[in-house]
Amino acid sequence: MNHFRTIVLCSLAASLFSACGNSSKSGEYGYKELYSNASGITFDDFDIVELSEDVPLGAVRKIKIEDSLIFISTDESMYSFNMDGSLNATYGTQGRAANEYLYLEAFYIDTNAKQVCIIDATQGKLLYYDYDGTFIRKQKLESVNNKLNFLYDVRLLPAGRLFAHNRIYNDNGLLFSIIDLNNGSITDFKSVPFKTANTAEYCGNHLCNMYDGRLYYILPFDPNIYVFNGTEGTACREIPGVENIPTEKDLKEITDYSFFKTYNMYNEGDFVGFSGLYETDSLIFLNELEGLNYYIIDKNTGAQKRYSYSYDEDELKTVPIKAIRATYKNCLIGVADPATITMISEDFEGNTSDPFLNKVHTLARRIKVDSNPCLLFYKIKSI
Repeated sequence: MNHFRTIVLCSLAASLFSACGNSSKSGEYGYKELYSNASGITFDDFDIVELSEDVPLGAVRKIKIEDSLIFISTDESMYSFNMDGSLNATYGTQGRAANEYLYLEAFYIDTNAKQVCIIDATQGKLLYYDYDGTFIRKQKLESVNNKLNFLYDVRLLPAGRLFAHNRIYNDNGLLFSIIDLNNGSITDFKSVPFKTANTAEYCGNHLCNMYDGRLYYILPFDPNIYVFNGTEGTACREIPGVENIPTEKDLKEITDYSFFKTYNMYNEGDFVGFSGLYETDSLIFLNELEGLNYYIIDKNTGAQKRYSYSYDEDELKTVPIKAIRATYKNCLIGVADPATITMISEDFEGNTSDPFLNKVHTLARRIKVDSNPCLLFYKIKSI
């Protein structure tokens, strides 16, 4: 529970195959009822990818999977792995040279150009690499340095633009910006009314998501999913059953926004939103307070359920869902360190009939305490 929570989402209308799917679909709706982790969920498949020990990863910060490559950034380094977990490439190093970054604030993948771009907002530069790690060029953007000191993540939009997700600081509540790579201009897009107490704070680690060529985003304390049309955002899906949503006046009175503040508000019954938005062909998945809860919308049946990341060993008969951080094709991607793999195996040591749990048992027997984190691929059949 040492992640940042904040951000909220919801559902409303358009096409059953997008985040703004058909909200009139019949099904089970359950924001108010909280289920144990993976209770009643059935999987089509589950797999574990062990990341190569050729590089010591430490804590995984961001994951993006494109062109059958797994791109991972930590606080200091950037790598790509093949789908079997073998190391593909390393991108740059820390430093002030043309091909080096001082801080690895964000990165994006250009699948058309087959390039990786690392953004060092501190030095106001973008570094471009081939998928194999070969340095291509440096682009200076002083405006990034001057305006987006707290850049956290970006999504590549058409026509050479970036949708930027920022951390907030004191009364600088600029959450989203649009960066035009063609002329270096930056446009403010969305701000929040609350303030922090002299700290740079995350409002969630995955507030915007690209799916089927469209960008969707969520906002703190807001039960809607929004779609970005190139210039503005429109609420397109609202999650039903949400109560006790703070008003604009309530939010303006928050001067010490942080994970702990929102966690306390959550415990007092306030709706604090969601911290991550992910989508596959069949599901919309929302993280809530990161490691606390998650919410799933089944786009095929209309069913919607809210789950705790905690689980009951006596009830759960298959592998629990852990720390969803990305998607790939029709799979949700979770992250688990060696201690988590061992803990799951020990909790379910008496269950050897489930083939998915057996994959955890097999790995737990040989994984080392200092091994790299593993990626968990969940393909959900129904909820």
